[in-house]
Amino acid sequence: MPRVLACSVEKTSWAYLLNLPGCYAMKLTFTLGLAASILSLPWWPSLPPVWTCFIACIVFHFGWKKRLWWLAGSALGLTCAVLSATFYQADVIHIISSTEDTTISGSVGSLFSPKAGPQSIIFDVDKINDKPLPFFRSARVRLYWQSPPFPQQGERWRLTVRLKPPYGRLNEAGFDAERYFVARRIHGKASLKNAERLTHTPSWRQSVLNALSPELEPLRYGRYLLALSLGERQWLTHEDWQILTHSGLAHLMAISGLHIGLAFALGWQVGWGIRLLLPEWRLTLWWPLYSAMLVALGYAALAGFALPTQRALIALFIYASAKRMGAQVSPSTLLQITLLAVLLRDPFAGFSLSFWLSFAAVSALCLAHYSLPRWREFPATAYARMIWRGKQLVFIQFILLIGMLPLQLGFFSGMSAAATPLNLFAVPWVGIFTVPLVFVALVAQFIAGSNVATFIWQAADWSLAPVIWLADVARQAWLQPPPLSWLWSLLVAGGCWLIMSWRWHRQTSLLLVLVTTGFAWRAPPLPDWQVDVLDVGHGLAVLITKNGRAVLYDTGNRWQVGGIAQAVITPILEQRGIDQLDGLLLSHGDSDHDGGAGYVTERFQPIWQRASEKRRGYLPCRRGAMWDWQGLRFHVLWPPRQVDRAGNNDSCVVRVSDGRTSILLTGDIESQGEMALLARLERRKALQSDIMLVPHHGSVSSSSPPWITAVSPHWVVASTGLFNPWGLPAAAVRERYQQAGITWLDTAKDGQLRFQRRQGRWQMTRWRRDHQGQWYRTLFERRPVNLDDGG
Repeated sequence: MPRVLACSVEKTSWAYLLNLPGCYAMKLTFTLGLAASILSLPWWPSLPPVWTCFIACIVFHFGWKKRLWWLAGSALGLTCAVLSATFYQADVIHIISSTEDTTISGSVGSLFSPKAGPQSIIFDVDKINDKPLPFFRSARVRLYWQSPPFPQQGERWRLTVRLKPPYGRLNEAGFDAERYFVARRIHGKASLKNAERLTHTPSWRQSVLNALSPELEPLRYGRYLLALSLGERQWLTHEDWQILTHSGLAHLMAISGLHIGLAFALGWQVGWGIRLLLPEWRLTLWWPLYSAMLVALGYAALAGFALPTQRALIALFIYASAKRMGAQVSPSTLLQITLLAVLLRDPFAGFSLSFWLSFAAVSALCLAHYSLPRWREFPATAYARMIWRGKQLVFIQFILLIGMLPLQLGFFSGMSAAATPLNLFAVPWVGIFTVPLVFVALVAQFIAGSNVATFIWQAADWSLAPVIWLADVARQAWLQPPPLSWLWSLLVAGGCWLIMSWRWHRQTSLLLVLVTTGFAWRAPPLPDWQVDVLDVGHGLAVLITKNGRAVLYDTGNRWQVGGIAQAVITPILEQRGIDQLDGLLLSHGDSDHDGGAGYVTERFQPIWQRASEKRRGYLPCRRGAMWDWQGLRFHVLWPPRQVDRAGNNDSCVVRVSDGRTSILLTGDIESQGEMALLARLERRKALQSDIMLVPHHGSVSSSSPPWITAVSPHWVVASTGLFNPWGLPAAAVRERYQQAGITWLDTAKDGQLRFQRRQGRWQMTRWRRDHQGQWYRTLFERRPVNLDDGG
């Protein structure tokens, strides 16, 4: 019998099984093969057919028999990934198959905070048109609830909705809604038409939120305490997130694996104290372990068993089980088993940013564990022990910094230079003071009464004051390396690892890493100039950049909470390292064009601003105005005068040219305005452009044949939202351009569109096709939409 398989026969102890060298090699190669297969799922261009699972099962059996653990793991991972994705795709197609209003019944799956006002909720569906879902089907939709009566988590409702595919805007930076939908297994979006409450019983978490809201709302840092109590971050503002992200403390202000670990440690201490008071029975011997797991489980339940808490619970359960059975589990073995359990339980884990951050952090801690300098003799004096522990803490933070650097730069396009010293203070401080106070306050809230709880909540609020103050100061240390920084950071991490494990025979490898790092640090050459039509849904925002400077034409729409300026424009400018706009142009006064003007002006302080309507602080944007910027000529062709309130036909039409090529920015000008502009045009060539924005999002009221002939563009771009209520762009308008031999582009279908001028030629990039062509982004194509398949 093979030695590895015989280990289960010859020895039955868990200690033996977990530490046998052959079994360890099996676990490692099996885990790596399975993880590689499952974690590659977010980047698959298409899904293989289901029958490939049968082949994968055969390969798995062969690999297991031949002890080819990497092959067995890869086959099992492929099977899990294909089956999960296929079932998810089938559920999406099932739920969006109806194009009419649909009645759905189910329960509210997310907390609803009255303070946050109108907000999105997750709705778990169990009936569609009063027919129960089959046992093998699941349906979860996301919808926006705007007016009372507001729902509460746990209540049952019957809703009349219009179901839509799980699509979102797609740009170079900003929130990736489509990836989020897959990670949360959300099968569709819904527009709410009518709502009827069926039950009035909220969940216990909603009851806790209702009880905590009046206590926390008056506190200075109450929004942070709510995040630490229930994992709810709805109260956190954009400014709060910027402070936390740019200081490197975002991981502290949400219930994550770190906090579950702190809860476990606190529960252990409490259990140990109780054990000292109890008789020496067999049951009480393990009371600290049971108490620790109960506290960790309770804290995870408060967070709604969010994905990061589930991963932490799995790791703690494996650790507790091994300890209870007398097995000594090494950190690397614990990490492998946890990774296996997490991926087999949820093959979509790789879609979640928190998965990568948490496992990268734990992997870095494992590396730190094996790399920590060991003392032959434990320090004798208290001072020496304190110095020794301080050095260990600094070393661990350094390993975490290096290990997290590639993800930090890849996901957040920057890093905080103050993160290491700040975490050295903040993590122990929050763990020793804030989190225990939050636990005690939660218990006191429901046992000791509100007066006692109010005092404890106030103490917890005070404990956060130094942390938030330091974070606010430290955000000035945010660094933004060049665009190739992810490669640079990988090489730096590799170089640091070689230095830490220095061997003379690795000198050549270290030299190679350092040389490659120097080349990778170089930023790619900038284009002559660049135009980006951002994917903002129904609205418009165009970014013109040259030499690292930028001008913005329109700002997209705004909502009751936030808007395009915060969700799309700001992340893109921050990723590019642009802190100030050179100019802001507003075509006219409709909300879908100037909704974010106030925020953009405050956040990016444009040097100059122009508008076609009279606004304080804005120069007029009217016919005949010309100015040069970074070697580009801006020429305003319309309107003839500035007005008090600019409508569609008062849109500021601007031609931007480098002397050889040009783009025409049209706003929402309609046929009447087009003909008036053509009538006043002295030279028809003054209107001709290579690229043109389709006027008024492709409405039938615009894009007249004389206008198309006069401009004669090579490409036209319609800035529209998928499934918009106006049916834009109109099919007749699209056909009109295509019959003229003009390439039609659409942000609803193509995502962000980029035009770069390089070496005298235009280079075009369509984000949805050229950068993000994954299988889950094409789910909406299963249902006919108002888009063509060409161009």
